[in-house]
Amino acid sequence: MGKTVLLKCSCCGRESKVEWGREFYVDSLGREHYYNQLGDVSEEAKKRGISGFWVDKVCKNCGEVIRESRYLEDIADEHEVAWMNFPKVDIVEKCTKCGSRDIMTLYEIIIGEDKKVPCNSCRDGRMKVEAIYE
Repeated sequence: MGKTVLLKCSCCGRESKVEWGREFYVDSLGREHYYNQLGDVSEEAKKRGISGFWVDKVCKNCGEVIRESRYLEDIADEHEVAWMNFPKVDIVEKCTKCGSRDIMTLYEIIIGEDKKVPCNSCRDGRMKVEAIYE
């Protein structure tokens, strides 16, 4: 149910990946990992369950992609259960790089706001949607 958007700079060709609703699990060291990587769920992921979802946002000021980790109250073993309990409260309110509060969601990018995002590499180009993956 999650989405991934690939953004590409119109000037230098740099690519950025923006994700929404990608499930993750937490390993024994407290690190987050994809729960379902390209349709493959590892044995460790199955054992640990879905811990939460990644919700990326993009800064309109500097182009930084900001990852927000939304944790479930209870770890879920089933995909449908996890989605029914998707945490809807925004955590990230400003850019972690430049401090701007002008950040956008994946939805805004998909509906055409991507052209307002500067490339955070060359600063001359603008990011555009190259591809959208389910």
